[in-house]
Amino acid sequence: LFEQPHRLAPPRPVPPHASLAPGPHHLPHGTGLIWLAGLMWNPNAAEFVPGSYGAQPLDASAPTALDLSAALGQSPTTSHAGWSPQPGTVASQSFTAGVGEDFTKPATATLEGVSPDLIATVPELERVVQHLLHEPLLCIDCEGSDLSKGSWRHGEQQQDPGVPLHGALCTLQIGTSKGESFAVDVLELGAAAFEGGGLRLLLEDARILKVVHDFRQDQDALWHQFRVRVQGLFDCQICDVLSRRLQGFRTGFVLGSARLLSEHGLELAEIPGYGALTQEQKVRIHSRFSEDRHLWERRPLPPEMVAYAKADVLPLPQLYHKQMFNLAHLLGSAEVADSLVRTASAAYAESFSRLQVCRCRLCCAAEDNARFDGHRVFGQMIASGAIEPWIAQRLWRQEDAQPQADPGPSKFYVNENDESVPLHPTR
Repeated sequence: LFEQPHRLAPPRPVPPHASLAPGPHHLPHGTGLIWLAGLMWNPNAAEFVPGSYGAQPLDASAPTALDLSAALGQSPTTSHAGWSPQPGTVASQSFTAGVGEDFTKPATATLEGVSPDLIATVPELERVVQHLLHEPLLCIDCEGSDLSKGSWRHGEQQQDPGVPLHGALCTLQIGTSKGESFAVDVLELGAAAFEGGGLRLLLEDARILKVVHDFRQDQDALWHQFRVRVQGLFDCQICDVLSRRLQGFRTGFVLGSARLLSEHGLELAEIPGYGALTQEQKVRIHSRFSEDRHLWERRPLPPEMVAYAKADVLPLPQLYHKQMFNLAHLLGSAEVADSLVRTASAAYAESFSRLQVCRCRLCCAAEDNARFDGHRVFGQMIASGAIEPWIAQRLWRQEDAQPQADPGPSKFYVNENDESVPLHPTR
């Protein structure tokens, strides 16, 4: 039983009193061996008690509940036990067929009439969107100046002389499983990128799977600056947390993209002048961003920065397939795995945008964002009734009973020259 937990038989039917319908609820009290033998052994399992969930202040003007049903393409009361993927989505296909494909090789063909660098006109963007609308899988990433909600709240820029303007969303990158990659100049196009250019239509279409890695700050910026809520998310970072939870491993911290790629045996992208994008190399590159907080706003944007932006999306399709294969193996069902990650990704992405405060490095110790807050993410998933009780039982741990402490204070300040400067410079 304990040596090969992933080979256990499918879970036994959940007792009627274990229902997680909306409203006050608890999981069954049987967390001993009899209950666990029908699920998967989890030495850290604990009964879910909503108790203090939601203790951290949320933005009162934010949506009162996550639209998890929209992310899944189903009604909130639909049971995942009978859930079937939407026609035409990646989940409706056999993901195992593509595991061996070389997704990281860039496509040689370019889209006619579209810049190979930054897309900065509405006609160009319209052509790209039309080209991508029939793709079952897209990979999304954003870059910006201390990206998060920054100086915006719900579509409006805040005028506060005591707070420097920050958080601007500058570029949005889109990749495909064919190896194509496009970089959109959101700073130049502004709201026209999402309305006239069609990005809103593309991003909010739940039928198209959007593979991302840690989309919390990206969604925070998209919502508060442009009122866009990306649907159909598959976040590789939260998928890794789910897999580790199901296997009984620690999940105190989330993993960076380079670390995840390496652990799955995937080749890292290379950037001219920087080499392979290892986690250490990404830290060094981000330190350069810290030295010039307006670097992503510079135009023309240096070619190596465009290449860096695109490099983050190119390996994601292959990482998605490997993670889905592993998670479906743990859960015994590709459909259940797909539904679970979509639900978790929606909750994870919204965890920053629903806060009153900004989570960029100028507003807090951003490295603390790497601590995983199971209270916030799993608590929201369970309270929404969007996952089955037997899955909730396998994911929930005693450490999730209380929310993580807020990040510490920022280690940077903005000086009289509008530069971000470390509070305690290292020698």
